[in-house]
Amino acid sequence: MKFSSSFKVGLLTLIALVLLFGVILKVKGRAFSNADRIEIQFKDVNGMRPGAGVQMMGLRVGQVEGITPVVEGENNYVKVKFVITDPDIKIPKGSVFTIQQSGLIGELFLEITPPKTRTLYIPMKTKDLLYKDDPVEMRLDDQYYDVGQVKSIEVISRDAVPYNLRDSIETKYAYKIDYIVDLPGLILPEFMKGKPVYKSGAKKLRISTLDDTILPYPEQKSPYTIIEPMRIADFMEWQYRAAESLTETNKKINDLLSDEVIAELQTSVANINSLTSQSAATIAKFDQLIDASQGDLKELIALLDRTSNDFSKLSTNINNLIGDKEFKTKLYTTADSLDLLSKNLNKIMDDGNAEAIAADLRVITHNVNEISTYINSMTKDDNLKKDLTRTINSVNKAMSDISTTLAAVNQLTPENKTELESIIDDASVTTCNLRKFSEKLNKRFLLFRLMF
Repeated sequence: MKFSSSFKVGLLTLIALVLLFGVILKVKGRAFSNADRIEIQFKDVNGMRPGAGVQMMGLRVGQVEGITPVVEGENNYVKVKFVITDPDIKIPKGSVFTIQQSGLIGELFLEITPPKTRTLYIPMKTKDLLYKDDPVEMRLDDQYYDVGQVKSIEVISRDAVPYNLRDSIETKYAYKIDYIVDLPGLILPEFMKGKPVYKSGAKKLRISTLDDTILPYPEQKSPYTIIEPMRIADFMEWQYRAAESLTETNKKINDLLSDEVIAELQTSVANINSLTSQSAATIAKFDQLIDASQGDLKELIALLDRTSNDFSKLSTNINNLIGDKEFKTKLYTTADSLDLLSKNLNKIMDDGNAEAIAADLRVITHNVNEISTYINSMTKDDNLKKDLTRTINSVNKAMSDISTTLAAVNQLTPENKTELESIIDDASVTTCNLRKFSEKLNKRFLLFRLMF
């Protein structure tokens, strides 16, 4: 069967058109495949047209097929539909979509940026163990949500931690944790902090901002994070507002810093400089005085040290003297004997002299008690203790004899009491002398009290 020339020409033309159409589609990035069509929404596409390229990390992976504006009352948006021509490319959850421009006046294209890996450092503790693929949570609004997962964990020395983060690591080693945040629409600051927490029987990495600011939960239906493009007009408007704010600030500063205020500030600075120089001169004189008096100060300190040592030795001797129970008992017995003597004298005598003698004896008893108390609190000298013990024994014996005599006197008749008056007069003189002696002895112990 023979074909006419017209049929052959038409067939060749059709084959050429099909090949041309396939080459054009291939060059433009569209393929004859069942690749998924993805649809996202922008508030503004900034002039991007259908046929624009789709890039991931700088490589062309697809093409924009359609751009359709949608007006629904106040909810207006632009629907962008694109296709990924490379079957090996998978768009991770939470990837960031932006509209970029190649060069200053180049064409616009759709850029896909997978969730970036973030890094934080926490102190290494036995109970704070995390593992790869553990969830990452963060507080958004009023509750905690899983926003990502741990990618890797490495134990490093504290010295390997960045200098600006080293102060937060109090252990010798630290965990270097790499993680990603793939919650769509969640945009975080560059630097974050974190800590391991137990939740529902599992470990999680809880992250937060450095100032513990609570971010809102993103209200976005798309599985991707959409970053709206910035127009030049919007950029210029923001710059204009910033310039207005700066101008207003400069005006307020100029109003505050008037000529009078500047003059007062200059005067204050001059006064401060003068005061500083005077203070420096005073400090210099004080240093000279200290240097000149250094020898005297050393001698005074040495003297104080010797005085302190002497007082310590004296205190030790006094403490060694007092503390003997036998000595205390005998001293208190002497006081009791004197008191008994006073009572017996009161029984046998009822005139004024007897009362005076009794009062003197009570004073003597009081002074002896005070002496006993002072000695008990101030000294433990063995030699002095022996002397005092011997003296007190003698006084006790004398008091015992006096008590025996007074008991016998109580049995005398009234006629015999006349003969005792002369003896009482002599006793009164003796008692007065004893009182004077007691007062002198009390004054000496008062001097000891003042010294210590």
